[in-house]
Amino acid sequence: MFRSGYYPTITPSHWGYNGTVKHVLGEEGTKALAFKGSKRRVPLHEFVTKHVPSLRDGANFKLNSLLFTGYLQTLYLSGGDFSKKFQVFYGREILKFSDGGVCTADWVIPEWEKKYSFNADKATFNEILFTKDSNATHPKSWPRLHPRTRYLSSEELEECHSKGESYPLVVVLHGLAGGSHEPLIRALTEDLSKIGDGKFQVVVINSRGCSRSKVTTRRIFTALHTSDVREFMNQQKAQFPQRKIYAVGTSFGAAMLTNYLGEEGDNCPLNAAVALSNPWDFVHTWDKLAHDWWSNHIFSKTLTQFLTRTVKVNMKELQVPKDFEVSHKPSVENPVFYTYTQENLQKAENFTDILEFDSLFTAPSMGLPDGLTYYRKASSVNRLPNIKIPTLIINATDDPITGENVIPYKQAKENPCVLLCETDLGGHLAYLDNENNSWLTKQTAEFLYNFDELVL
Repeated sequence: MFRSGYYPTITPSHWGYNGTVKHVLGEEGTKALAFKGSKRRVPLHEFVTKHVPSLRDGANFKLNSLLFTGYLQTLYLSGGDFSKKFQVFYGREILKFSDGGVCTADWVIPEWEKKYSFNADKATFNEILFTKDSNATHPKSWPRLHPRTRYLSSEELEECHSKGESYPLVVVLHGLAGGSHEPLIRALTEDLSKIGDGKFQVVVINSRGCSRSKVTTRRIFTALHTSDVREFMNQQKAQFPQRKIYAVGTSFGAAMLTNYLGEEGDNCPLNAAVALSNPWDFVHTWDKLAHDWWSNHIFSKTLTQFLTRTVKVNMKELQVPKDFEVSHKPSVENPVFYTYTQENLQKAENFTDILEFDSLFTAPSMGLPDGLTYYRKASSVNRLPNIKIPTLIINATDDPITGENVIPYKQAKENPCVLLCETDLGGHLAYLDNENNSWLTKQTAEFLYNFDELVL
């Protein structure tokens, strides 16, 4: 770690398209799950082996033969043309939190496929009618939304919420540079919403300022601030106490999710969770992005500039006045986002390293000396030991964003509530097959479907 020099290297040992799954288990195995209508109890890893056979220990999977490295897989996922795939319709709700801030929830609305005459083969729908309805519900001065996404009317929102009586809920948390619109999230929500003939209600929580959501207070998302997730989960559980709730986190969203799970411990209201391509140790992730030649040149600047762009488009709300005085010493528990100035924004526009951004904006807001200190505190590997609900973890050793050093082998072995599935191929959230469909999202949907069907 912290190598002083670097240069492009080629590692054929990480090339290929025939992948293998490996279970990481401690001596005591995994926690036993109680089955519906039976006294039988089955350990989590045995449940996965039997009911999600594509994720059993030693299972093989085949990816796109043209995308034969984690870099190519990840590059195509971020830059390929998926405009005619994963055609999900979202209805947007603005979520208001106790601190006065907001984010947005994008609910998958399967009924709109019929309403808007969706043709899956041609990837077409009645855009004229959709645009008319969108214009009627769009809040004044809010940004235009991504394709097939519009705000819900009050009547539609009431109908959407009423489904809590009948459908288990899956909550999806997106990655650092994403939202409900990104291809991987659309693939995931499509698979989750269609499995079992529409068994689940599915919603994506877009973090503050993401996916064309506005920022309304001087506060933006960090990996340490899980209160938005907590408020939403608690509200859902309070409204429908008997409802089963599941969550899936992807990349940075997986870090936020597992931080939340570890903080909640035995009081967690969720029934099960899935963490995909989690950057468990942010220090190792930064080291990969900063010092691996390929990762640095391909991904580092893009991620850094996304964060800068998020600040820039929300600067009206984030910017501190010239005479701004910090009212108290910033801390993790009581942050003060006082470094959002035009001068700092101009500096950030030239940043190519994510550590520069977090050292200028994120760390000071919590009273931390630098970004590395923030990374050490925010790494979700710290809270993995206290996760108390069944949690499926999938990480690839050829992940070009996180690197394989982040994979928490020791901590996963010591916590029987989690099952770590290591794969040797897949890249960062990609796992694209020869039709550029996601193997990863299908396994996630299969796991949650069978868990909900069989487990108490």
